[in-house]
Amino acid sequence: MHFPIQYDEPLFRPPSEGRSLIIQATLGCSWNECSFCEMYTTKRFKARREEDVFC
Repeated sequence: MHFPIQYDEPLFRPPSEGRSLIIQATLGCSWNECSFCEMYTTKRFKARREEDVFC
């Protein structure tokens, strides 16, 4: 794994997980129907290639 980890921004996670490691196996949200959430407007949902997740 390469350090520092390069995240696809913006990065979404709850404040309670602020110190946890995030492995972005997917990008965006597969649901895309929450009226209160900005995630689906900033990036399309897609699964990342295994090579991109585990380098």
